[in-house]
Amino acid sequence: MTEVPLMPDPRVIESPTALRILDVATQLFMQRGYRAVSISDIIHTAGVTKPTLYYYFSDKEDLFVQMGLKVLWTMSRPLAELAASERALVERLRAMADLLISGYEGDMRIMRHEMTEHLSAAARSRLSAAFYQHLFAPLTKIMREALTAGVVRADMSPAMLATLFLSLCETFHELTSTNAMMGWSGSVSAELLVDIFLYGAGTRSADNRSVGMAEV
Repeated sequence: MTEVPLMPDPRVIESPTALRILDVATQLFMQRGYRAVSISDIIHTAGVTKPTLYYYFSDKEDLFVQMGLKVLWTMSRPLAELAASERALVERLRAMADLLISGYEGDMRIMRHEMTEHLSAAARSRLSAAFYQHLFAPLTKIMREALTAGVVRADMSPAMLATLFLSLCETFHELTSTNAMMGWSGSVSAELLVDIFLYGAGTRSADNRSVGMAEV
């Protein structure tokens, strides 16, 4: 059986016109939701013809899939490189957090919700596989290392730790300066996120934190 590619179509990422269409589709999908966006909306906003859009994308579902693949593929290499790096563990966690907070447009939680609600089983399966390969696998790898180093709870699996870390990153992404909620919460940073992930939001002496940081 032919393996389905888990990266965007090369014709899309190599074409400025296709990328413009995809950027417009991404904005509309994130603003309105998948069901409320039509091909006509995308064509009108992108300033292209219908034949041009259909040259690069087979239908609206393909546009959504290519959007998700592009977001995940863009983060794949830097995340994998950080997971394999010999830099201190905390430095790599901060760099991963920084990428996941600010390294992409839109809201990944909305993307996953719309994918689950509106896409075909084949499209959901493809995006889920890409999500695991490009994003979740590097996070799980570094969480295994964190467990070995003894800096996270031993009763939690690497997959659960990766899920919690990603959830924090997605929350901080929502609170970036482009979001109105930023004014409610105050400033966010990768350093703060990793500190909360490793030590929680409760009070803990600076001396205890520094001991843990020195070990990794």
